Amino acid sequence: MSSPNLVIGTAGHIDHGKTSLIKAMTGVDCDRLAMEKLRGITIDLGFARLDLGGGASAAVVDVPGHRNFIHNMLAGAAGIDLALFVVAADDSVMPQTVEHMAILDLLGITKGVVALTKADLVDSETLELAMMEVSEFVEKSPMAGARVIPCSAITGLGLEDIRGELARLMETAPKRPTHAHFRMAVDRAFNMKGHGLVVTGTVISGAVRPDDRLVLSPGGAQVRVRRIQTHGRPVVEARAGTRAALNITGLHKEQALRGMILCHPAIQEPCRWFIASVSCHPSAPRGIEHGKTYFLHVHAEQTLCKVILEGGKKRLKPGETGVAGMGFETPIQLVHGDRFVLRSSSAEETLGGGMVLEPGGRPMGGRGLKANAVKWNALATLEEGFFAMVESAPGGYPMERIMAMFNLTQESAIALLNSRRKEHGVFEIKGRGYLYRTSEGERIVKELVRQVAGFHKKNPSMPGVEEKTLAASALAGMDEGVASYWIHQAASQAKLEYSGSALRLPGREQVFEGAEKEWREKILSAYRQAGLSNPPKTDHIHKELDIKSADAARIIRLLVRSGDLVSLAPDHTVCREALEQAKEALVRELDAAGSVETGRFRDILGIGRKAAIDILEHFDRTGLTRRVENKRVLAK
Repeated sequence: MSSPNLVIGTAGHIDHGKTSLIKAMTGVDCDRLAMEKLRGITIDLGFARLDLGGGASAAVVDVPGHRNFIHNMLAGAAGIDLALFVVAADDSVMPQTVEHMAILDLLGITKGVVALTKADLVDSETLELAMMEVSEFVEKSPMAGARVIPCSAITGLGLEDIRGELARLMETAPKRPTHAHFRMAVDRAFNMKGHGLVVTGTVISGAVRPDDRLVLSPGGAQVRVRRIQTHGRPVVEARAGTRAALNITGLHKEQALRGMILCHPAIQEPCRWFIASVSCHPSAPRGIEHGKTYFLHVHAEQTLCKVILEGGKKRLKPGETGVAGMGFETPIQLVHGDRFVLRSSSAEETLGGGMVLEPGGRPMGGRGLKANAVKWNALATLEEGFFAMVESAPGGYPMERIMAMFNLTQESAIALLNSRRKEHGVFEIKGRGYLYRTSEGERIVKELVRQVAGFHKKNPSMPGVEEKTLAASALAGMDEGVASYWIHQAASQAKLEYSGSALRLPGREQVFEGAEKEWREKILSAYRQAGLSNPPKTDHIHKELDIKSADAARIIRLLVRSGDLVSLAPDHTVCREALEQAKEALVRELDAAGSVETGRFRDILGIGRKAAIDILEHFDRTGLTRRVENKRVLAK
């Protein structure tokens, strides 16, 4: 018999026979707590394994029906694929019947079987009336079309029909993503003698194997998986759609709280804010109001959150849907597509819920939410949402961030990208991938060229614009690393070129006019005539050449940027030709002798010791030489 690959969850009003039905079908009494047996009601989640025949099976989560334990019901319902919706024939539709159906609707659970229990306790006329009432209720719900099967946990009536219908639904039920990273919502943690800590939960996505390294989020505690069981049976792998018990190391029981997520390190980052599509359920007693606080239920977690509605909207009325931001104090690990439920702050009423569109990100108000309406519409689906996120930073969106947001492996992300390869591409910066829109890359390069051309027009005597200055003007707001990538791309495409540390149009030379041209020629001539032996002092040359100090300093800076002069030290500048001669002399000596001391180099050039040290240190910085004790040798 195969391992369970779907999770079935019960739902329905208190005392309608959910737990008895599961016991009759599985042999497992899901009421494991002493208090449950004493009071005769289900308080917390129960778990069992249901044989569906033909080698198929499924995990079953039994949830409490009492209104005081709706938070526990939600913790279990969040992980189910099919509903086993229970209504008692002697009671028919009751308050938690309605509320549980609303919760299933909000969690996107629309497939299942309706078990009309306690059929043995009513006469045929009452049973027929209950069938009519329940069928009418179901047809007006998201489970419209589901079979209503009269049954009895005592006599066995209808149990095989329910089993068969669940087996049929299992064949067509949407499968959970197995090619995504592993995620499991923790609902129990306990110590087992001789084994240590065990955590249980429903595997939301991916798969886990012994020796896998996982992270508990929030908190970031790292754990190793020792052993895995599903319904008491050791297995070598637990996949999406199964109930799993993981024996782990690296964690104490007190750290593993219900609602936490055990997951792959790539998706561990929790958030305190997300943007979602939110619906106020038609059965809600009142609307969802802007700026109000509600209980947020997601996976097995429960926390208070503040709801920010889009575009100045004051409230969502029952039956209405909109976009909202959710802010909360307790960090939660979320990905795109996660479903959630909102209940009143008094925890007495289920009001609505929806789907996570963008977990994390920048918190924004109603106007910001409305301004990004196109993005939120696209995020209704994975593929369109994937490329909408790229559009939010079309020049370069971090691949690791988009993979974490949608819980995609690198292979899955590349497959999505390849579906629109002509319109999008990927590049790397220090091993990190970035996605971009091809047309945006072309636009960026054109804009960089335009900005540099404009800079030349305004500053003809400057050799070019510094990279940081260019990035700030042409690529404002862009990540520094991404901006640098595109500037280097423009250079590699020969649309721009470097002149020292500045960018210029290819082949473009500095243009000096009028007095600037005369000052340039005088200063450059003075440095060339002096060579290495006695170059002018940068803070005195203006006196020797009768040029204002500020003008002389500016021209010298321009000549250094253009490479005509080279600054060796704060007050030691030489011309490029003289430094080339020094380089040739140094290389000849190193080729002949293998190394050179400062004194020997000083004598070769016929200059002072300090000047020789400045030149040698320059060649060390530029990678020509390296210092070994008191000597220099060629670096390569």
